[in-house]
Amino acid sequence: MVLVHGYGVSGAYMLPLARSLAPSFSVFAPDLPGYGRSQQPRNALGIADLAAALAGWLDATGLQRPAFVANSMGCQIVTELALHLPGRVGPMVLVGPTVDPERRAARHQLLGGLRDAAREPRSLLGLAIRDDAVVGIGALLATARSALADRIERRLPLIEQPAIVVRGEIDGFVGARWAERAAALLPRGRLVVVPCEPHAVHFTRPDLVARIVHELLVEEGQQAGSQLRRRLPHRHVAAVKTDQLGAGQDPLPLRGDPGREKSVVIAPDEQGSGLDRRELGAQVAVRREQNPAEEAERPGADCVADNCW
Repeated sequence: MVLVHGYGVSGAYMLPLARSLAPSFSVFAPDLPGYGRSQQPRNALGIADLAAALAGWLDATGLQRPAFVANSMGCQIVTELALHLPGRVGPMVLVGPTVDPERRAARHQLLGGLRDAAREPRSLLGLAIRDDAVVGIGALLATARSALADRIERRLPLIEQPAIVVRGEIDGFVGARWAERAAALLPRGRLVVVPCEPHAVHFTRPDLVARIVHELLVEEGQQAGSQLRRRLPHRHVAAVKTDQLGAGQDPLPLRGDPGREKSVVIAPDEQGSGLDRRELGAQVAVRREQNPAEEAERPGADCVADNCW
């Protein structure tokens, strides 16, 4: 399971959803080039560039056709990848897919951002401010131009993967008509609306979104803990409150290993020591928990993602 972040934020805000998914799935939340702890690219990257970087990251990790959960601009990136490399992308959950064609103008996006910011939790706003400072204003503006020019509505009818569009009912960026249209454009698409939730519904209701993901994968027969197959129709779902990520926490993506009793932490390496680091824009290093016997057999607990587990 790969979680793809949106515009101006790193994979850190995917942590609540990663925690909810970790008991059932192997979960990765990479930082795209220029975001979070990934390397800064020489030039600002557009949607196609970010999709290519994500493809390179999949090659490095050795993941074969994983499922994706993407939010906002991440939906543009994942659908771009699915269109050009359909064999590399599994089922998709698209949370608040942008850009709503009726709100494509920059002024509409700005107003939508202000509206939505008032509805998002403070902890998420704190993460966004921190991540924006890392990216820089020049890169943010260049990526925004690419995102606004991108016509996701033209490629949705060409996406062959099963997909669920998830919209928070009070999403300031994605209107109800666009969410319905996006789900209808997808040949195997469906819509789920979460009442009284904003744009980052995966952050505010991670357990609910995790349940949606699980139902989709059960239906598709992939990594399901249950053999029961159920159809997930267009519908509104009840939102149950869950704990939110505090702004003061140092977020780390989580990976759930069904063979273990607890989750295994996957942390971007901060020192870079002992790693065979690869020159990939979307590079993520991981740290593996080992017992003393494993340490004796395999010196060095650090490794890149495609050498782990």
